[in-house]
Amino acid sequence: MAFSQRSADIESLLKNEGVPIGVTVGVNIATPVISFFDNSRTGVSFMTRINIFEDWFFNGEVGYENVSSNISTLNYQSNGTFLKIGGEKNLLSKKKTLTDNIFIGVQYGMALQEQSASSIIVENGYWEDYRGSIPSETVQTHWIEVSGGPRAELLKNLYFGWKIHIMASVALIGQENLKPYAVPGFGNGDKRVNGGFSYTVEYMFPWKKKRK
Repeated sequence: MAFSQRSADIESLLKNEGVPIGVTVGVNIATPVISFFDNSRTGVSFMTRINIFEDWFFNGEVGYENVSSNISTLNYQSNGTFLKIGGEKNLLSKKKTLTDNIFIGVQYGMALQEQSASSIIVENGYWEDYRGSIPSETVQTHWIEVSGGPRAELLKNLYFGWKIHIMASVALIGQENLKPYAVPGFGNGDKRVNGGFSYTVEYMFPWKKKRK
């Protein structure tokens, strides 16, 4: 009975107020949180989401990530930026909800980074280990990404959301001496396919409400 009443209340709100449509901007807090526990990485990214239609959205993300990793056989440095653009669909648009969403989408990603290794050791079981360095080089990585996850309104026009990301590399350009240890926005450069999470705090600037 209570559920039926709630459904009726939501349907009434939809009819009278409409579904908010506008531009959303936000910040992905996943990388700063990771940096708190792993001081070899620093970075942040910002996102936007724009209604194309009621159920469909253009989305984009831009950010940077710097890595300084010093392990036993490699002293690696990388500074880079990344861009993601694509589209996504709100799967809850027909579930009679005003503000909560479940998004699924596809994005194209590109990262541009400058990387170097001030010290590298290649161990050899028979001969003397190789010791050297790799000069700075600029590398591009391109990938296709599928992502999905929920978003909920915490306060008026203020949202929190999280997503799962599956990314597949399609091109690596400019790499001559060293495959990227870490690619901004993509992850482990040794893998063709990576997975990841994002946690976003978002604010919507509504420009109208779509009547149901």
